[in-house]
Amino acid sequence: MDLPTRHIPIREVSLPADTQRLKALILEYVAWLDMDLSYRGFDAEMENFETLYTLPSGTFFLAEHGGRAVGCAGLLRRGDGVAELKRVFVQPALRGRHLGEKLVDAVVRRARALGFRRLVLDAVPPTTHAQQLYLRMGFTPTPPYYPDPVAGTKFFELLLD
Repeated sequence: MDLPTRHIPIREVSLPADTQRLKALILEYVAWLDMDLSYRGFDAEMENFETLYTLPSGTFFLAEHGGRAVGCAGLLRRGDGVAELKRVFVQPALRGRHLGEKLVDAVVRRARALGFRRLVLDAVPPTTHAQQLYLRMGFTPTPPYYPDPVAGTKFFELLLD
């Protein structure tokens, strides 16, 4: 697919209208990771998806082309002033075109607009390219914010104020 990213719109999702397409993309992401995410409560997250990712609890951004969801990034409230960047994924055919950066930027802007002071994320070992993106975008390493992560998981934060 030879398509400049400027022609791939990114928008905040509308749930429940976007639920099935977005969940399908997230499941594609999990299959790409090829790992069990039960340690992070993935099944419960999918069961409560619309509640979790509807404001004020959270939201998602979706990149679309030709009626297809091709990338996503989520925002989930973790506590007072802290949100988590979730499920950043771009389909392999569109990688290398800065679409991931545009998705993360949309989440960062929305987090700031919602008054969050800090954005955190965990990056499992298969996400080495995403980890480089986070560093380029100003995220810095931070200690783990949950117990017993998968070996090799890295944690990052971005101060928003």
